[in-house]
Amino acid sequence: MKPSFIHSLVNDRYEDPSLFVRILREKRAFLFDIGKIDRLNPGDLQKITDVFVTHTHIDHFIGFDTLLRALLRREIPLRVFGPSNITDCVEGKLRSYTWNLIKEYPLKIEVFAIDRDRMILSSFHAENCFKRIDNGISEFNGIILKEPPFTVKAIQLDHQVPCLAFSIEEEFHINVNKALLKEMGFPVGPWLSDLKRAIREDRPGDMELMVSGKRYILDELKKIVNITNGQKISYVTDVSISDENIRKIIEFVRNSDTFYCEAYFMDKDIDRALKRFHLTAKITGRIAREAGVKNLLVMHFSPKYRALNENPEQEAMEEFRQSTFLKQGRHSAHQTQMN
Repeated sequence: MKPSFIHSLVNDRYEDPSLFVRILREKRAFLFDIGKIDRLNPGDLQKITDVFVTHTHIDHFIGFDTLLRALLRREIPLRVFGPSNITDCVEGKLRSYTWNLIKEYPLKIEVFAIDRDRMILSSFHAENCFKRIDNGISEFNGIILKEPPFTVKAIQLDHQVPCLAFSIEEEFHINVNKALLKEMGFPVGPWLSDLKRAIREDRPGDMELMVSGKRYILDELKKIVNITNGQKISYVTDVSISDENIRKIIEFVRNSDTFYCEAYFMDKDIDRALKRFHLTAKITGRIAREAGVKNLLVMHFSPKYRALNENPEQEAMEEFRQSTFLKQGRHSAHQTQMN
């Protein structure tokens, strides 16, 4: 199965956290947190349509200026989602520059601030020198962006300040059966994208599509695709150690294909983790194990561990992989009882 999302961290795990997610076949990308992003090339920056900010500490937000400069002449709007203070922070960034020569520039920035059960929408347009426009309030029910291929969700956590966690998930994945495609004499082409779009939008079965100059109904063409479970990616960072946070994260990231999570401190430094409102690597591993995620990728390590032989990744993975050992242990015990 070809994935719908290609994803990777922008920096190494001792540097600013930022996750780049490219949406295949849509020529667009998402950015989760916007720390230092100089490693992204101009082409990647141009693909970014949506930015999801956990909180606005400097290592999670300093890259906003880099992205702004890259997109000033772009027609496609930039959407920014973040915690309750995100609009003030974007406005502060924009007000720190002089904009008297950009009125013909097309860029529009739409900002969505999540505050408990509300999502507050504001916008900033280059043609208006990025003066703030307040556009109203809508209900926040956990979903912040929903389009036919995917849904982006958020939960509100605590890092002494409000901090968001995010997930992106397909409802289902559509994979073309190439052998059957060939057997039926259909060519590869743009019509396959139209077919997938029609399926995602739940169009009527008698809807007609053109293939090589001939008309076929949707129900006929559905035979050449396989529909499977969609891909789920979750992103969590800068979270205080509390029972409430841990409970909410486990439920939120459950069954993720890939779970990106901070492992800022090691367990031996848990007192430091409590004072700095971060997770330890061992707790991150336990969260991933209890949530049943398939793949754990830890990030955002304290620089103090860079030169040490022991490292947060090893500690997190040992705790995460206990799930395999525990299952094997239960299986062995069951076999012993049977014998």
